[in-house]
Amino acid sequence: MRKVLIANRGAIAARAIETFRNQGWSPIAVAATSDPQRLHSFAADGCAYLPGTGLAETYDDVGRIVAAALDCGADAVYPGYGALAEDPELPERLAAAGIAYIGPGAEVLAEARDKERAVATAGRLGLPVLPHAAGPEAIAALIQDIGLPVILKPVDGCGGLGVRILQTARDTEDALSVLALDDGTDWYAERYVEKGRVVGVTVALDDAGTVVFLGERESLLVDGSMKLLEASPVQGVGPDRLARMRADSARLVTGMGLRNVATVEFIVDAHSHYFLEVNGRLPLAYRMCEAQTGIDVVALQIELAEGGLLSPGAITADRGVHCVEARVFIEGPGTIESLSLAPTPGALYNCALDVSRPVVLDNIVTQILATGDDRATLARAVLEAVEGSEITGVAHCGADIAAWLRHCDLTGEPRTGQALGV
Repeated sequence: MRKVLIANRGAIAARAIETFRNQGWSPIAVAATSDPQRLHSFAADGCAYLPGTGLAETYDDVGRIVAAALDCGADAVYPGYGALAEDPELPERLAAAGIAYIGPGAEVLAEARDKERAVATAGRLGLPVLPHAAGPEAIAALIQDIGLPVILKPVDGCGGLGVRILQTARDTEDALSVLALDDGTDWYAERYVEKGRVVGVTVALDDAGTVVFLGERESLLVDGSMKLLEASPVQGVGPDRLARMRADSARLVTGMGLRNVATVEFIVDAHSHYFLEVNGRLPLAYRMCEAQTGIDVVALQIELAEGGLLSPGAITADRGVHCVEARVFIEGPGTIESLSLAPTPGALYNCALDVSRPVVLDNIVTQILATGDDRATLARAVLEAVEGSEITGVAHCGADIAAWLRHCDLTGEPRTGQALGV
């Protein structure tokens, strides 16, 4: 039996362990010695323990993951989603060690992760892009040219970390002063689209370059780098523009030579859509893709990594299924004193936390997914689940999600009051 190292934790690790076992693999978990949360490892055939503290020294440390794969005799490594899944060093070092990687290759991950390179490729391939610049002097010139607001991002960042919006001259002065100190971070800026809607288009590609679409979703509530509430299919833009975003996504990923599963994100305003970024990994919203397509996306990743070919038309995301997913993020470490997820008709939880142990490295309590044929009904189910669940001991964003659902319709327009974070 082939052995795979599941290089992640929490709910996605538990799910991957189940899928790989169903596909005939022997799954091995990883767990940081400093992480009290190890519930995901109980269903695996073994566990590799990672020394160190913090994500950078444990779950996201490429050297330790590769060493763990070698030590346990893994034939392959699967990262799921997160920072490690976007790190080009991982597939590069695994290839050198003779271990397969289930995901896109190192070269295309490097291009996708680099904001400046990715937007240059998108522009070269004909995708609409926003005015942008990289480096302190070029960013200052961009602001002088187009004015404020602009959004500032680390060139090599992922998951929205380090992103800030410059709204005022004081914001700009402070930010450019920090950039001028050269802390080792390269910075990228682009025009900020106010009241913009983020739309993600998830695709799968085989070794022959065949593209199939695994669904789209729109972000309804965003707080900083975190997408708290998403819905599909996309209703915030017209069908013609959505078709153009699909075509642009296919053109980009094939032009980059990307393989396996990826998501292309666009920012949409009242007039157009613009390329935002491409993520060469399983999306956090993979269960929404599965509801739209009826397939196991992790199993599809395994098939593609093994050289399987896609049949055009065999997978379709146009099944008429509506989804609303809320993500209850933790806002700082702590110990969950009580966790009771309310049984709610139509709502499915995705949670792998051990309530008896402190939460140190995890950043999400649960994902709440509702599927059906009517968005309003799904929104009520998610609201009932959020408000009916008891989560104490840690700060979390459940109240923000509930407030948004109470006060906004599912296009993001306020019913009463003002939309939160959109």
